[in-house]
Amino acid sequence: MKRFVAGLLILALIILGVGCNTAVRGKTEVKEATAKKELTIIKIGTLPTEDTLPINVAEQKGLLKDKGIDVKVTVFKSAQERDAALQAGQIDGFMGDLIAAAALQQGGTPVRVVDVLLGSKASEGRFGIVASPNSNIKTVAELRGVPIAISSNTITEYVTDALLKENGFADTDIKKVEIKAIPVRLEAVMNGQAQAAALPDPLLTLAEKQGAHLIIDDTKGSNLSQTVLLFRKDFLAKNKKAVKDMLSGINESVDLINKNPNSYRKLLVDTAKLPKPIAESYKINTYPKVQVPSKADVDRLLDWMVKKGIIKPGLKYSDLVNQEVQPS
Repeated sequence: MKRFVAGLLILALIILGVGCNTAVRGKTEVKEATAKKELTIIKIGTLPTEDTLPINVAEQKGLLKDKGIDVKVTVFKSAQERDAALQAGQIDGFMGDLIAAAALQQGGTPVRVVDVLLGSKASEGRFGIVASPNSNIKTVAELRGVPIAISSNTITEYVTDALLKENGFADTDIKKVEIKAIPVRLEAVMNGQAQAAALPDPLLTLAEKQGAHLIIDDTKGSNLSQTVLLFRKDFLAKNKKAVKDMLSGINESVDLINKNPNSYRKLLVDTAKLPKPIAESYKINTYPKVQVPSKADVDRLLDWMVKKGIIKPGLKYSDLVNQEVQPS
């Protein structure tokens, strides 16, 4: 009888072991099948800025791969290198501004804007004009006739012109000096080589931290600066579902960031290359849910580009913006 009972126990253990192994093997096979599922690769170009934090968080949290998307991010040192990579087909899309989008479109590289990464309203993202720490300039009116360091034909010049004209400046009141590289522009205004300079955050915050006088910024009034995500038109036409799924993942990462911004500070410091003096104190932006730029904002910028001779007349909102891939 004892032998019989022992035999039954051994048989039960064998059956249980086989069942467990089958269950484990089944789970493993499911995981392997998921891993083998072909992911859609999307190659995105960026600059080392705060604007791409939602993409970086979505990557870090696996929100994109969960949707069958494998985003390959390439960080470029300059907008010129980034634009050239898009034109050569080395990347599918990039983080940039509407001026870059319009110039590419009219220059023979059809692109479409699908999202505002930062700047859906004036309080998001920041450009501003600072005066040198040793300068006596304290008000906007005192900038009349003062050479302001900028980079011409860029979003920096557009914001500078718009801010000053909103404060009553005529074209003849606005003087500019060309310093293209932002770090060099910052250094020039800090050491007094430039009396004033137009800077984007986070270097605008750094300039203030180091004693420069903030004269005006674009966080109030008209919404002047947007950082957008755009794709080559041919890529977008073939990959609408993949792009829509990517934007859905970005929406999820935006919710995570806005709920607890400081939990992503290290990632922001690493990817945006935040300077050490402001790394721990820099205020992390509130990021917008996926949306396209407004027609009014785009039309105003296109008018400025035409007047500057950067593009020819005729480019329309519908030539630049795609609303078909907005997540539901």
